[in-house]
Amino acid sequence: MTAPQAQVDFFLTAGSMLEWHDSLDRNKPGLLELTGVSQHGRATMSGLNDYDYQSLSFFKSDETHNLQQMRTVSKSTIPNEILEHFKHIKCHCTMGLFPEIGRAWLTIDSEIYIWTFNQFRDVAYYDGLSHLIVSVGLVKPKAGVFVEDVKYLLILTTPIEVIVLGVTFGESTYKEMQLMNKPIFVIATDNVSISVIKGTNDGRIFLGGRDGCLYEIFYQAESSWFGKRCKKVNLSQGLVSYMVPSFLKGFFVDPIERIEIDNSRKLLYVLTERGSIEAWDIGTDYSNARRLGRITQNDITNQAIGLITTVDPAIFKSVKAICPISADDSAGKLHLVAVTQCGVRLYFSTTSLNVPQQFGNTSVCTQAENTGFGQSATQPALSPGADSPKGLYLLHVRLPPGYTPNATTNKPKQVHAAYYTEGTMLMITTQQQEQDLLWSVSSAPSVNFSYLVESTALESLDGVVWGLAELYEPSTPLLKSPLNSARHSRKVALLTNQGTQIVELLKMVDVLQQILLSCNGPHHEEVKMFFQSQNQREACVTALLLATSEKYRGGDLGLWATQAFMLYGGEPCYQHQKFLNAGNRNMANQTLGPNTTTGRERLPMFMSTPMPNTGATSPGGYPGSHFNQPISPIGNVQKSQVVGNENSPIVFSAKHDGLYLYVSRMLRSIWQMRCVNEQFGSNLSQKDCGLLQSDLRSLRSFLEVHSVHDISSSTRLSFDSHLDRTNSYNTIMMNNTLLPIPEQRILSEQAQVEEKRSLSALNLFVKHACEVVSLWSILNAHSFQLICLQLSPEHQKMLKCCTFRDLLLTRSEVCAFLIISLINLYLKDKAGVSEVSMNLREKCPNLYRHEDDVTYKATELLMNAKNCTSSTEKQQKLRTTLHMCKDAAPTLPLHSICQQFISADFFEGVIELSAVCASKSDPEEVGIHFYNNGEPAEDREGYSCFATRMTYYKEVQLMLDHIYQTSCNKSHVQDQTQSPIQLQNTAKTKDARNTAKQTIPKIVAQALRVKDPLIHVTIYEWLLSHDMFSELLDVVDASLGEFLRRSVSRNADNVVLIDLLWKYYEKNGHHSQAAQILDNLAMTRSENITLEQRIEYLVRAVMCMRNGNVGSSITNGIFLKELEDKLDIARVQKSVLVAMTELARHKLEASTAVKELNYALFDITQLYQHFAEPFDLWECQLSILNCSHHNDPLLIESVWGNIINSIVDEPGTTQERSNRLFTKIELLVREYGESGACFPFAFLIRELELKACQLRLPEGIVAEKLVTMNLDVELLLEYYSRMISMNERVWANEGNEWHLIQSAIRVVSLMADNAQSIWYRSKRRIVGKAQDIVAGCLNICYQKPDTNRLQHSLKELQSRLQRLLV
Repeated sequence: MTAPQAQVDFFLTAGSMLEWHDSLDRNKPGLLELTGVSQHGRATMSGLNDYDYQSLSFFKSDETHNLQQMRTVSKSTIPNEILEHFKHIKCHCTMGLFPEIGRAWLTIDSEIYIWTFNQFRDVAYYDGLSHLIVSVGLVKPKAGVFVEDVKYLLILTTPIEVIVLGVTFGESTYKEMQLMNKPIFVIATDNVSISVIKGTNDGRIFLGGRDGCLYEIFYQAESSWFGKRCKKVNLSQGLVSYMVPSFLKGFFVDPIERIEIDNSRKLLYVLTERGSIEAWDIGTDYSNARRLGRITQNDITNQAIGLITTVDPAIFKSVKAICPISADDSAGKLHLVAVTQCGVRLYFSTTSLNVPQQFGNTSVCTQAENTGFGQSATQPALSPGADSPKGLYLLHVRLPPGYTPNATTNKPKQVHAAYYTEGTMLMITTQQQEQDLLWSVSSAPSVNFSYLVESTALESLDGVVWGLAELYEPSTPLLKSPLNSARHSRKVALLTNQGTQIVELLKMVDVLQQILLSCNGPHHEEVKMFFQSQNQREACVTALLLATSEKYRGGDLGLWATQAFMLYGGEPCYQHQKFLNAGNRNMANQTLGPNTTTGRERLPMFMSTPMPNTGATSPGGYPGSHFNQPISPIGNVQKSQVVGNENSPIVFSAKHDGLYLYVSRMLRSIWQMRCVNEQFGSNLSQKDCGLLQSDLRSLRSFLEVHSVHDISSSTRLSFDSHLDRTNSYNTIMMNNTLLPIPEQRILSEQAQVEEKRSLSALNLFVKHACEVVSLWSILNAHSFQLICLQLSPEHQKMLKCCTFRDLLLTRSEVCAFLIISLINLYLKDKAGVSEVSMNLREKCPNLYRHEDDVTYKATELLMNAKNCTSSTEKQQKLRTTLHMCKDAAPTLPLHSICQQFISADFFEGVIELSAVCASKSDPEEVGIHFYNNGEPAEDREGYSCFATRMTYYKEVQLMLDHIYQTSCNKSHVQDQTQSPIQLQNTAKTKDARNTAKQTIPKIVAQALRVKDPLIHVTIYEWLLSHDMFSELLDVVDASLGEFLRRSVSRNADNVVLIDLLWKYYEKNGHHSQAAQILDNLAMTRSENITLEQRIEYLVRAVMCMRNGNVGSSITNGIFLKELEDKLDIARVQKSVLVAMTELARHKLEASTAVKELNYALFDITQLYQHFAEPFDLWECQLSILNCSHHNDPLLIESVWGNIINSIVDEPGTTQERSNRLFTKIELLVREYGESGACFPFAFLIRELELKACQLRLPEGIVAEKLVTMNLDVELLLEYYSRMISMNERVWANEGNEWHLIQSAIRVVSLMADNAQSIWYRSKRRIVGKAQDIVAGCLNICYQKPDTNRLQHSLKELQSRLQRLLV
């Protein structure tokens, strides 16, 4: 639902341009600048020069067509039933208007009659008074004081009391008026006759008394402890009025004649019978109301004479009317205009220009004069920047028409009423005794001047005017739009003694309409004159008002306005900087218009209001000619740039700037408005929303019919070949730039390109704005506050801070949040979304796209499917939803839809929808090609498509996560509900993975049926991440092998992946490849693989290579031999590790060696040099020597000796050491007894005998142990025979020289005892060797003394051996 970034950039470009034009429009010269007050910093005058007043004839090329400035809309007479009562008049009659309700009133003595002056005639009257009615007023009541039926308060005053009546209406708005029978309030006048009644928009009531005092009627809903519900307060005298009797008041009385209120500034103005004017700051209630200043008729006359000395001073006397200038009409410092009897207009301000010598003290209330409640003395005048009202100051005097040297009109005389609105002053003059004349003096047609130029018009009336007021439409929108103001003319009601006359004050759009109708089309000099005499941008806006009007669209007038817009809207161009500067110096002349025949371009020798020159600027820094020739921002506008550089080299056409100005005025009232208030109520009402929506749609239709190319294309006038090319605001001759024709053409084309780009941005923005406002209208039609409360706190905060500018330019996500909240509101109430969805699709097709429509329809179907009891019906609805979503893919919110599928257990829907989204987003399968080619880094497009597909398949992973997590939660709940005994007896089948196995394999199988390897990768990655290796290896698809290979190549140190890869190969019959991976895995240097695992890998590798499917090639044979050798060495390394682990308990260095032995496989040399030898691991050295078939007898004997010594040297008793020694020898004999070189039998016998001798072990123990080890008896006898024959003295040195002879006797005896087990063929040879041993021993004994016992034993043994040979 959010706008793409490129579109947002267009919106920002259009928004910056709109703000630039809006700023330019807001800063155009106001009354303060047009009168020259701001430029000169003092009071000024005007009206003495010819160019101060002009008629609408300056739009015309001839006198054949008369242009109207105002026209009478309708006339109505006083109802006959009221006229009948004139016959009964006794002493007093007065008339007036109630424009708020479209009625006029007439009092005859003590009765009042009220009637409508439109086609529907409604007459109401009130005759409940017994005294003469002196004055009448109608006020809108304060909010919350009365019941809602009371729409207005009718205030009637008599000489003795003030009566307040309630006014109600029937069901139809303002059609049937009814007066309440009983007065709401009745207040005594205290013998003060009330001459005038006026009310404010917020319900306050002010009275002007004949005693010259200003009163306020204060009323409230209920009475309080300290006051009544209603009371009359004298604001002029404060509390003194309650204490001083009226007969003691001053004898000088100046009755109040008129009261006017400026609701926009909370200011009230009073005009007295003697022509004095008072200004009041009425504040919020009577307690803080204060009089700002009072200026008498004499002071006004004196100050005016000081400004103009060439006219009769009498024209400045007798002020007859005062008209407040609201903030909408003048954003400057001019707040009030007073009109004298001769039509002189006096412009006042409540803030000074810091020129005290100009005005003296007459305009500011002194301490004694200002007797308001608790007010301080006069404060000093402020500087021009001060906005707080402080007094009443005359700033400008404007003479009426007829005082110029070449005046052709008469001077107004006997002015007795006036009204001011939007730059137009209406004056009522008495030309004849029973007939008045209406004067219209307006500055509206003259917007192209930097000084005040007005046009005049006169119209005769049917009688004497009794009342003059502007009519207000009851359906007027709350927001004030400059565009609506320019489109709809103001209507003024004039009440005469003959009836009511409605006069319409025509706007420029009406003037253009008159010109087009009189010329029968745009191809006429007068239409061209209109565009040239007007500010061209303003003229284009005026043409757009007609072209986009619902009333004229499709008719001749709308077509002519469009053609005029195209013909005279100019063309864009590049402006040479040098020529631009030169043009700026001549702007003052250009503002007067290009037509030399009118004489308006001539600078006068003297001006009553000095014309601002190019150097003069307003207090706000506004150049005098800035409004007349703004240079629009140009081209290549980046979203970070600030638009508004008036020195840009491009000048957009007036058509371009007119369109932007048109839109800026349309949206000005809401641009900086907050979207919602603190209570999440919409700040834009439904009514205002509808009007704004209508304006936007009209402009959108205009832009759709007339494309950007049509608007920006070059248009040459065939009937006027001498016209120069026209830019936005003044004529620029391209040949003045001294550029060659081809370059001029290139620049012109470039300018058109830039203008088309800017207009395209505006076109997109208008369409977007139309949709946003339409959405707001739809939201307003629902419970807006409830929709906002559905948002998250973060979104609520964002909405509160959001203005409509943000909503239109950058905050499209806020629109999305609101749409979602609206739809969810329907879904929450279980209501159908079809109607609201269709409405959104119709009015907001880009904010609420087709995929959004499908999403919410799918949501509705899914909610219905969840409630289905029939599985067939549920499956049908799920399939229907899936089919809808497939059609809208891939732009629909996949995550939201998939989550709903998951909640409905529609898992296959997630897989199918994800696959369709991936396929539609990459129809050329660029992402798959990228994956199949090994994911090359330089292929950015391929990577983008690959990433997009994987993003869609992420939903499949999320679905599997949901299933897995649900299984985990179920298992956890079951575990908690069982007793400890049950837990002990329950198998681990309740584990999450076992539970998930029922569903996940089905999902995996379905996903693998999709012909997209990337969804396979998604499945494999998920299974890996959840350690579901057995399920992964159950996959038989070839894509698994590719996935595992790539994964291993990327993560060479990941043992889990490598382990899975060889298992995959082994399972699928690729034994040779499995063996190679196992070999690599065993040789991998990693802390994650133990030595035991490495041996296991090698064992499996050997088994794989010995499989019959491998084949018997030479290469395979060599590889198998290498694996077997590695396995042997690994087993040796294991023995080293075992010994090293034992050693690590006592030796810190051995701990590091243990880690190294587990970290990798070492070769045989490394094991010996780095581990076995440095740490004196003798048995390991022996094992290494045996494995390597190393034939070094001395080294081997040394290792055996060290083994024996290490055992013997261990602490313990002789018996313990003896047991340890022979146990270890027995183990080593079993391992190395058949190894040959690594088993030095002769050396071992001698070493053992020596240790036995040293330890004083029992005689013959070595022989007994060796015989029990099943060693070769013949070799044993041979080696004993050799030792006997050597007759070494080592035995004597060890303390028992007969030890060897005794051991020899024991060996022979054991052999004799087991003679029956000796093979008969070798028996004689073995017995012969035994006899040789005995003979040798006897020989030694014969040589030694005291050997009789030994000799006897030897002889017996010799005889026994002899018997064995028999």
